[in-house]
Formats: sequence, structure tokens, C-alpha cells
Amino acid sequence: MPVPLVLHGSSGVPDDVLRAAIEAGVVKVNIGTALNIAYTGAVREALAASETVDPRPSLTAARAAVADAVAQLLVVVAA
Repeated sequence: MPVPLVLHGSSGVPDDVLRAAIEAGVVKVNIGTALNIAYTGAVREALAASETVDPRPSLTAARAAVADAVAQLLVVVAA
């Protein structure tokens, strides 16, 4: 293809399929929903585990969850 290919809606796509898409020429993979799921899940877990009114621990957990999700996806696309 003479134009850059973008994979929209890749959240939930199996790792091997993502790799195959990249090998086939996809140059941008949108992962927003996967990151939203990681972030929201971590906030919910942190809030459920604490009775504090301080939001910072929940947000710290959310940032860490997003960083972990990105690191895992980078391993997938770099393989």
C-alpha cells in the first residue's frame, strides 16, 4: 500500500493477530480502549480496597496499570 495503514479498534485483538497485521504493513495500532480498561480497573480495585478519601493512591495505581499495559503491548509489537 502506498499509504500508511491504521488498525482502529485493536483492543481485544489477539497478540498474534496484531503481530500479523504489523507484518502485513499496519504502521499505527490504536489501543485506547485497552488502556482505558487498565486505568479504570485499577482505580476501581484501589477504591474498593481502601476507605480513604484521598484519590492519589487510586490514580497512582491507574498510572501503573496503564504503564504495564503499554509495556506489554510494546513487547507484542516488537516481537
